[in-house]
Amino acid sequence: MTLKELNHNKAEIGTFEKNERLGDPGPALTFIFTMLTMEFWGINAGIFSGPTMISVGVVQIACFIPYLIGAILFFLKGDSVNGNIFLIFGTLFGGVGGVCNTLIGFANIMGWPICTQMTALPYIFGGISIFPVLWVIHKAADKVTVICYLAAAFFLTLTGLVSLNILSGSWNQIVQWLCLTVVITGFYSCLNGLLVCGGSRGIPVGKPFSK
Repeated sequence: MTLKELNHNKAEIGTFEKNERLGDPGPALTFIFTMLTMEFWGINAGIFSGPTMISVGVVQIACFIPYLIGAILFFLKGDSVNGNIFLIFGTLFGGVGGVCNTLIGFANIMGWPICTQMTALPYIFGGISIFPVLWVIHKAADKVTVICYLAAAFFLTLTGLVSLNILSGSWNQIVQWLCLTVVITGFYSCLNGLLVCGGSRGIPVGKPFSK
């Protein structure tokens, strides 16, 4: 085998190994979370006309499988933190939220008695579960990501507390602004992630708050 053929074979092997590496599902999962939060924000802001629960429930169910696939990819990459948090999000938003909101929508139309507070506890626990993630990533994550996660943690927790009537309905105004914060920072982070995945330097996201 000539030196030229040997180098050619090495290049092919290098290309194969590069192609076999698992990609980063982070931008797509961030997009899904941002999109669903935008739906919730639209409902709280009253920008939709007519019943919304069935529609948003179906959208949530449609996101369950992509959420699950993304979480598995993180686990395969050895990233247990992101794998676990997005598996929690997939269960919370896609599974529990999607099925329950669809059922609530049909119950409202058909006049069935139903307790809508049953989803409050999963949302509270989901919000609280973000705080350990923030503690783990706070020295490495950029400012946009930290703000997005922090707003999401409070938005989920407060939503559940309002649903249980532990907090008054006036807190919904704060929840609405938290949702909007998640939408803006999450979509911005998604765009940056897509650029970085494509080999670009990305857009400014800010250095970590602490080191």
